[in-house]
Amino acid sequence: MDHEKRGLFVIFNQKEFKIRSATLPIRHGTDIDAASLKKTAKFLGFKVKTHHDLERKEIQDKMWKYAKKDHSDHDCFACAILTHGGRDDMLYAADDKMELSHFTEPFQADKCKSLAGKPKLFFVQACRADQLNKNILVGQVSADTLDASNQSPEVRLPVQADFLISLATTAEHYAWRNEYGSIFIQTLCSVLNKYGHTLDLHKLLTRVNGMVAYNFESWSKSENMNHKKKIPTFTSRLTRDLYF
Repeated sequence: MDHEKRGLFVIFNQKEFKIRSATLPIRHGTDIDAASLKKTAKFLGFKVKTHHDLERKEIQDKMWKYAKKDHSDHDCFACAILTHGGRDDMLYAADDKMELSHFTEPFQADKCKSLAGKPKLFFVQACRADQLNKNILVGQVSADTLDASNQSPEVRLPVQADFLISLATTAEHYAWRNEYGSIFIQTLCSVLNKYGHTLDLHKLLTRVNGMVAYNFESWSKSENMNHKKKIPTFTSRLTRDLYF
């Protein structure tokens, strides 16, 4: 993380959808999430690009355009996707369904060589179905890798190495949001703002998990939506500790 530039942080903020249905309402609060992410990304040294309510082809064109850029003097690439979602990592553009792989595939090492061996970070605020996390009382709880090897010019890496995917909720579950933003994005920005320059990314995301799991509980007039919990999740294929 010592290149001339930190890199790009791309935000796709999907608030309104051309496919109007009961399952795709306006995503109130998402503009607050987008603004928080932009502020935090700039604090961490990123150049931010924000896109609003794009259609599927527009999103795919943007991702391939960003992947074809020369990232040689960049530390990494980051992307946040704020939208509706569903099972099997399905995400919604303004006009159609998409898959998470449509965002990540252009940045695989065989397709975006200037980011090979560098972190590709994706943060997704979207439901992954409609199941709700119940709560359980566990009593009082107090809160509180190997060094990278020297690389020779002959080193080979899998093309899917160096990705990290951070998701707002676990598979099949609901991702909570209101007019003030989403619990995941607001907690993520809070942790990055406070500890972003001192802890590695895995520790940062573990803190996000803990804060959401212990501090958040839904409040709703609807009994079946009340007193529910949630926990974010992340999958890492990073090959080194990542410090901003």
